[in-house]
Amino acid sequence: MNKTHLASGMKLRHAVQLGLAGLALACTVPAWAVAISVENGGITLNSTDTSTAGDIGAPWVIDETMTSAGTLKFEGDPLGGNNPTGSGHAAGKWFQKIVTNNTGVAWTSFELELQVILGTPSGQGDGLSFADGSPLTGLFSSDVFSGYTRIDDTRDYLNFSGGTVADGATVTFNFVITDNSGNDPFYLLQTPNKQEVPEPGTLALLGLAGIGMFGLRRRKLA
Repeated sequence: MNKTHLASGMKLRHAVQLGLAGLALACTVPAWAVAISVENGGITLNSTDTSTAGDIGAPWVIDETMTSAGTLKFEGDPLGGNNPTGSGHAAGKWFQKIVTNNTGVAWTSFELELQVILGTPSGQGDGLSFADGSPLTGLFSSDVFSGYTRIDDTRDYLNFSGGTVADGATVTFNFVITDNSGNDPFYLLQTPNKQEVPEPGTLALLGLAGIGMFGLRRRKLA
């Protein structure tokens, strides 16, 4: 009788210990299993931290060194399946990207571009964006570059400028990546000193302006 109670008590304690251990593990290991890796180019990942909430106060952090332009790959539930940013998209996270310039030249601009299919611009229909349509875009920042330009419709990019990152120096970017379609994987292209290419609509306007100026000049000459 006593032995039976003792065995039952030991089994109960063992079960409780296993349950507590499982609870502790569940509390310390995030539910997402995102993997961030280098797809191509001159990027070395120094460290990544996706264990935080991913909100503005506790962003996911990527620390890297660049010797040339390159691409990161996000896969395995890339944005954790939830969105603590408040952007309104199905999934999203704040990111803090810390980049050391080891290219041998100073950077006067730095471009980030999202793609679902590598080599194909990300349009509005694929769900992936830098918080497209959200007021959070006004909070994107860099500790070196004073501003940025963005495109959301024909492709998704941010081009930071208004500062200089010397060779050997470090720059930090803060921005949001969101997704409404569960894209897995997706890619983040990173290009320092990339000149902005006007969109087709902008080129058309510039062409019309040029024609108008040419016509005005001809009338004056006549």
